[in-house]
Amino acid sequence: MNFRTGTHLETTKLSKGGVLLLKKLVIIALAFTTLFSPIHVQAAVELKSEEVEYIQVSRESGGSRIFKESDGFEEVIIRKVIDLINAATPIKGQINLAINKPLSTVIKIKMKSGEVALIEPAYNCIFHNETKTCTLADDEVILNQNNKNIRLKSTELFDWLLIGWKYESVEPPKDTKELMVNDILMLLLGEEIEKAVSDYYSKYLTEPPLVYPYQVDIVNVKRIGGFRTFHFLITLETTPVVGPHISVGKDRLTFEIDPTIPGQIKLIKFEHLETHALPPHWQNIIKQNKNQ
Repeated sequence: MNFRTGTHLETTKLSKGGVLLLKKLVIIALAFTTLFSPIHVQAAVELKSEEVEYIQVSRESGGSRIFKESDGFEEVIIRKVIDLINAATPIKGQINLAINKPLSTVIKIKMKSGEVALIEPAYNCIFHNETKTCTLADDEVILNQNNKNIRLKSTELFDWLLIGWKYESVEPPKDTKELMVNDILMLLLGEEIEKAVSDYYSKYLTEPPLVYPYQVDIVNVKRIGGFRTFHFLITLETTPVVGPHISVGKDRLTFEIDPTIPGQIKLIKFEHLETHALPPHWQNIIKQNKNQ
């Protein structure tokens, strides 16, 4: 099975009686399409990771993993998966779930309220010569929540559903002196980074994006004035986000750090490197007049 090209096929043979019954059902379905068809569901998905009790991934052919909110390290994985779901784009398409799916994987999301949501791969199905043939839809999944099916498109979520879950590490990460120093520096620079990012994106978005310390990378550090002087230039790259960690772009900032500067920190240069497209249900925060 090729996970990226969707070559998994499912074939079901129908009897003559089944064909006649199917034709009747199709006629009835067409008559009520505008009222009852689920293929045009376009509602945005808004799940909250803090409301999840656990996520369980099961494969029909065997293999399963569970990620619990009560475990601090597994909670990070839950948050990542929920962010992927919320960032996915609702699309039009038939809600086809395979009947015989030996290679299919299902994500079960158990909420603390007792509600359950399911995510499965989406299929494109056709009928030809009394035979139903279904092909795995690349980058598309079906979310079943509150007895409603929504077809979503997300490369990252699709890949995680098919194989990514198997390689998630839940071992405690190892801390180092370098990592601690980096995190301390990001906390100290955080306010200046947020201000610079907010000033730039205020021209384009109605909602200011957020910058998380773990989404800031040090690109370069230069000491000005020679060994053991305390005048520095530091260049950082960050990926600001809105809502459920939806990235809006990538930026590079250069700060001057010097005891003689008021506040000791000064923004020297701001470079906007990338603009990331927002999903449809977040495009309402884009300002129509880019010059305002």
